[in-house]
Amino acid sequence: MGIARRACALAATILLLASHPVLGKRAKDADDAQPEPEPLVDEAEQRQRDQALAKELVLVEQAQAQRLLNATLKVHSWIVAEAPNATLWSGDGDLSTTGACERDITWYCRKVKPGEGRLAGCLTDQLEAEAAGDDAQERPRVLKACREELAAFKADRATNVNKNVPLAFACRRDIRRHCRPKKVGSEPGAIMDCLRERRHKLSGKCAALVFAEEEETAKDLRLDVQLQEACAHAIDTEGVCGDVDPEQEGSATQCLIEHRAQVGALCQEQLERWEVQRADDVRLDRHLFWACSAEMRSGGCKGAKHGEGRMEQCLQDQRYRDDFSERCRRAVEARMERESADYQLNFGLREHCAEDIEELCEQQADQIALAEGYGADSQVIGCLETQRDRIRSKRCREEVHRQMQHEAEDLRFDHELAKACHSDVKLLCGDVVPGSARVIHCLQHRRDRLEEKCSQQLFQHEVMLAEDIDFKFPLRKACLVELDLFCGGVPHGHARAVRCLHDNLEDPEMSLECRDEIQQDDFATSMNYRLNYRLRGACAADVTSLCAEAKALCASEKQCQGGVLDCLRSKQDEIKGEECRNEVFSALQMQVADIRNDPQTEAACAKDAPKLCPRVRPYRGLMHACLQRNMDKLSPKCREREVQLSILQAGDVRLQPALVAVCSEEMNLFCGDVEPGKGRMQQCLTQSMGRSGFSAECRHELSARMLAAQQDYRLDYGVATACQVDTQALCGEEEAGAGQPGGPSGVVACLVDKYQLVAEPCQNELNRFVRLALWNYRKGSGMTAVCDADVQARCPALAKNRGMYRAGVVGKCLAKQVAQGHSLSQGCRRLVMVAVPRDVRSLFDRGMSLEAVAGKVARIAHSAGLSAMLVDPQARGMHSITVSGWVAAACVGALVLVLLGMVCFALWRCVCSGGRHSYTPVGTNLKEGDV
Repeated sequence: MGIARRACALAATILLLASHPVLGKRAKDADDAQPEPEPLVDEAEQRQRDQALAKELVLVEQAQAQRLLNATLKVHSWIVAEAPNATLWSGDGDLSTTGACERDITWYCRKVKPGEGRLAGCLTDQLEAEAAGDDAQERPRVLKACREELAAFKADRATNVNKNVPLAFACRRDIRRHCRPKKVGSEPGAIMDCLRERRHKLSGKCAALVFAEEEETAKDLRLDVQLQEACAHAIDTEGVCGDVDPEQEGSATQCLIEHRAQVGALCQEQLERWEVQRADDVRLDRHLFWACSAEMRSGGCKGAKHGEGRMEQCLQDQRYRDDFSERCRRAVEARMERESADYQLNFGLREHCAEDIEELCEQQADQIALAEGYGADSQVIGCLETQRDRIRSKRCREEVHRQMQHEAEDLRFDHELAKACHSDVKLLCGDVVPGSARVIHCLQHRRDRLEEKCSQQLFQHEVMLAEDIDFKFPLRKACLVELDLFCGGVPHGHARAVRCLHDNLEDPEMSLECRDEIQQDDFATSMNYRLNYRLRGACAADVTSLCAEAKALCASEKQCQGGVLDCLRSKQDEIKGEECRNEVFSALQMQVADIRNDPQTEAACAKDAPKLCPRVRPYRGLMHACLQRNMDKLSPKCREREVQLSILQAGDVRLQPALVAVCSEEMNLFCGDVEPGKGRMQQCLTQSMGRSGFSAECRHELSARMLAAQQDYRLDYGVATACQVDTQALCGEEEAGAGQPGGPSGVVACLVDKYQLVAEPCQNELNRFVRLALWNYRKGSGMTAVCDADVQARCPALAKNRGMYRAGVVGKCLAKQVAQGHSLSQGCRRLVMVAVPRDVRSLFDRGMSLEAVAGKVARIAHSAGLSAMLVDPQARGMHSITVSGWVAAACVGALVLVLLGMVCFALWRCVCSGGRHSYTPVGTNLKEGDV
């Protein structure tokens, strides 16, 4: 029994797939490719039948014109051999000139030749003119009895293609090719239904007549035999649409559409077929046609063409125009909502994506084939959206892009989201007017109150639409001018235009509305990396390998809280992909610019920020700068976060908004050829601080950062990186206290004490770091505090203002004291010696050893009995060494020889080197105050 049931289910699936308008398209196309079938009746016999019918029609039409029609006259039509033999209405397939419409035919159709539906067409035009109010002449309206007879005539003609003489003759070959009974079945109206489906493949005249018939059927549900029978219970007097006026064009069908959930499954199936067949032309949706007739005639869509969904697309695009009526807008949006639930109603998706659906959405196709209920076909839309990068057809990609724009604009156009959030929208956003993404924003702002299924679907919606600014409706709407001004040449897609807007966030021409929307978008992407399209794609592998735990937490968007991005920024050196490193750096720039883009830091400093920086705005790096100025007052968690951020900022000036703001001119003027990163730009700026044209504002900002680096050596990129190994090997205890106030600065003191033991790269960075610290001396600050007493004692005359010495003067003074042999405290002397440039240090070393040399000379002279000639017992140091007599003469001679040797050497150097020589190593800029 189980095997039998599975076999039955498989057979049912195959039948449903074959009957599906798009999923069965390939099978139909294969049939179309076959040679035209042989006619059921040979050509000679068919000609005889046509001639006989033509003679009978001529006789009946003459009788009709003379009002002599015999009511009992029967004329049979077998124009289409594939359809049953039919008896023509009134003998000529038209209204009777002596029946209920006699008076109205006389009034309105006096010049119309009877037969082949011409009188019926004439009266139909008159009824349309009356409905539209275009009948300006004072003539009586068409009688009710005539209207009923006209409706009965059309309903009868719809049951058999042979009853519609012009259409049967025009479509005979098309029916033989596309709609043979073996394909479509023998039910009443089956051939006509087939012609409607294949209208775009029919010959010209046949297609025009089929469309005319479709227009008639669109006006009156009763002309569609299958739909009328399936929905009879719903449109009778006791049904949900029993009170609808059947003579009002399209009213019964529109009622069934609006009450879809209350009608039976068979009626729903036929209703879907009816809508799909008429999805390409607004004229076949009479409710929409009449609602937007003014807009199509003279409004924004005056020049748009009908057919292939073109007029409907125009109405959708223009619906927010001021000259669009509310009635038209509601009708257009109701149609868009139905299209989101059934992709077959979207002509563009159905026609242009057929092959891609078959290739990419096989699983969804199987699910649709077995699914029941309204909205099953929305799964195909979701499939195309997730697989859009693999879509081959350009037209299909365009149609999917268009659908995603609609979904971003209005929750109602994302069927899955609307279904998942139905109760939440009603409860939390019931007073929000749909459109312009207002309902979606409402749900986003109340995310913590949403049901789980709504929250998950909303997040999937956001992830799906993160790729293109066209899908970020509020952002695109707010930044239309800026997109053209700043990003005119930037193609949309892959979040390129979004990044362009962000890069121009601080431009003075950026509007406040646009800036607010950019910031809102930045906040969202900082919370969950999956909303950052560029980072998500570039860092997929690195996230998996480096941040698996954080990624697992982000499976629930409520628990992510920026964890993955925080992990990536802490492991930047381990990231393998260059593109990923660039995206992480870009995200880091957003975080340093606005603390709200750093959820972890914002949470850690939630109490510190209002207390210490109550009036500071969160953007442009101002809040981070304020918190860092108050580092010693921060709570442990907040201090830890800000220290981490400060260390990252030290490596790249682009992560220091305040510094860039005041030093941009200096960066261009003095460091234009310096590549940012690895502390290079900041080193260049500090080495250029003494140059002419360097602004006081930039100098002040740099000085503040240099003082901060004295408190924590990790804030100097050069020392932190070049001395990392030496620190671990020689200063482990000091490094262990790096988290405590004063700990990091203790590391530099340790490295200075053990200067001769550290590697040359670290020596070079220490030399630069200490030299700049002395050059930027401030009493009581950081590592230079060991020189405070010496400065007070040895440099008292230096001008100062509130403890602020002129740049470089203290360093110059201390260097002079050492060079002249004056004693300094051991710690200060060690700093000065570390700060001395490498090519000058030997001179200092010799100068500092002269006292020791003098002592040795004194001892040697005493042993040799030459104390009286070489040593002055009343003097100290080098002053105790004296010469006289023959010793003095020998000294003078030696001095002359030395001088002559120096002159020769100098001449040789000038001749050999062309006068080009330098005693300053490359890359060393000495300025006033350098020691």
